[in-house]
Amino acid sequence: MTVEMRIHRPADYYSTASPERVLPQWASYGCGAASLLILVLVFAGGSFLAHGGFTDLMDFVFGMTMGEMRGMYTADVTAAQKQLLDQDIETMRKNLREEKITIASLQPVLRSIQKATNDKKVDGREADAIVAAVKKVNAGAKKK
Repeated sequence: MTVEMRIHRPADYYSTASPERVLPQWASYGCGAASLLILVLVFAGGSFLAHGGFTDLMDFVFGMTMGEMRGMYTADVTAAQKQLLDQDIETMRKNLREEKITIASLQPVLRSIQKATNDKKVDGREADAIVAAVKKVNAGAKKK
């Protein structure tokens, strides 16, 4: 049994007929336009976040988080604890909007909220821990 090995030269490639298209001709233009659009959106989003948008985003996140947390309170969270938590978070959001606190200073608050809401319930002890973290952040607010 003989195996015939054919040697392909570059000239052979160019002398043969072109293969049939698999995709329509417009597909390459559509993919290019989609990638260009994504690239523009990434740069626009980065510019938005770099020029104050991240502060607005974090303000929005805390607003949404508080709405979700209100449904997670257990029976041992008193009305006074709920009111104090709402007031302190609102003060923190105001300080954030007025640039009296930095985004980096919010990390302990985010950690305490995450720890408290992991089990989808917030008890009195966890509410107090969140309030303590928020008070610490608010205490570091700059005076204007």
